[in-house]
Amino acid sequence: MKRFNLWMLVAILSCGLLTTSCSENDNPVDPTISNSIDVFWDMPGNAGDPEVVAALKSIENVVDLKPFMNVNLGQCYYFNYNQQVDHNDPSKGTFKQQVVLSFVGKDAPTILHTEGYALTEGFSTHNNNQNRLDSISAPHFLWALSKDYGKKGFDLNCVQVEYRYHGFTLPEWDADSFQYLNAEQHSEDLHAIVTDLKKALITGSGKWLSTGVSKNGVTSAQYAYFDEKYGWNDIDVYVPFVAPILTQTACLSVGTYMLTKSSKKALPLLEKAYRKLADDPDVAQATIDAYAKKLKKQGAELDKDSAYLFTISKVMNNLFKVQSYGDFDTWTELIPKDGDKPEVYADFFMLDDDSDEITRLTAAARGPLRVRKDPYEMQIPIDIGNMGLDYSWYLDGKLLSDSDKKFLKDDMEDSKNSKTLDLPVKLLKNLETTTKKLIFVYGEDDPWTGGAIPDPTNPNVKKYIVPHGSHTDDFKHYAWYDGGKAVVDKIMADVKAILFP
Repeated sequence: MKRFNLWMLVAILSCGLLTTSCSENDNPVDPTISNSIDVFWDMPGNAGDPEVVAALKSIENVVDLKPFMNVNLGQCYYFNYNQQVDHNDPSKGTFKQQVVLSFVGKDAPTILHTEGYALTEGFSTHNNNQNRLDSISAPHFLWALSKDYGKKGFDLNCVQVEYRYHGFTLPEWDADSFQYLNAEQHSEDLHAIVTDLKKALITGSGKWLSTGVSKNGVTSAQYAYFDEKYGWNDIDVYVPFVAPILTQTACLSVGTYMLTKSSKKALPLLEKAYRKLADDPDVAQATIDAYAKKLKKQGAELDKDSAYLFTISKVMNNLFKVQSYGDFDTWTELIPKDGDKPEVYADFFMLDDDSDEITRLTAAARGPLRVRKDPYEMQIPIDIGNMGLDYSWYLDGKLLSDSDKKFLKDDMEDSKNSKTLDLPVKLLKNLETTTKKLIFVYGEDDPWTGGAIPDPTNPNVKKYIVPHGSHTDDFKHYAWYDGGKAVVDKIMADVKAILFP
């Protein structure tokens, strides 16, 4: 394959990060639209379908309704839903939750895309939370399940809901304490919206599918748990993509998977390259210098006393990002080889995409000048967890002092002993007996697969690992490699059997 440069791979990486993957149209955006935070309200709406508008207006909690055209979805209906801040105590008041609906018919199947972040964070820029609902993407299932797309549009309805405390879905008085940010409250949000749509608009016999990618997929799996717990019967099938169910605040199983199973075809070369950082003083210094230069551009400095350890941590985080979200073949062609200059190693180790941090922070900020805590980070110790890094490649490194090795070992031990989260433990236990239909899909080369559910024994729960798959739900990408298409065909057969009985 043609050798791409680093900038090409960074562009590839920026398509998705713990959010949704790129759409079929690569999420085109009208270049004439300004960068104003009010961009969505500045763009023209339309009349929409009078019957759909009337049905939505009949829902008491629907406000700010605006029909509009979306470049990926076609005719859409935006509205805010007056949501309970605390579903256990109505006296706490309400807040507005952003929803985008594309509607085909009352009897059509419906996809509920369980967003785990802001609806439009992919179009946020630094210090500017753009409400780019004109370009919100379509879930891949919408393309895959619409038989005549390109002739008459989609064959399914699609509902996309912003996660509470993200983007513009924000209880103002609780914006910084995050007191009511958790999966149970958000599942109640989804239940309220689905219930009202079923009563007022999507009133027919069409089945419902809930899906999402990464944290969006975790959101879908958690919704399934509460759907059964409270007997809502909202959804007919749940399909979480690349959704790690992490039972600790720092799950070492994810970091260990990265070093032992992720990108396994390239692991010997990767391990050899990364051990250079532990054994070759010239490579180590070049990498430290590259990291210091990167930090300086961001207005920060690398602490001299801990520069080596900080650099190792940064490099391992970068490896995690690239294995998760990069183009595998392009990336593996860039692995340094014996005889390459130290700077080549440093450039490879520093290859990453910082847009995840910027994106989450700007998507969390309500307004271009407001900076607040990242709700994703705030939710980690509550019910979603996070990954822990494995430093095994460095523990016998020649350049590391005994105190350095102790620090890395202690960090790994802290991950092993990190806080156990109640909800993920209950969710995994419930999968053993659930009557809900769940299909979990993971990528073989994705480090997050270290947080995959155990192989199910319950016939209602299925688990697929896509050969060579990454952190996405892209069926076209899955089908590129040997065995990928066969897995996609099985997933689609399972889904179609439930949606189109």
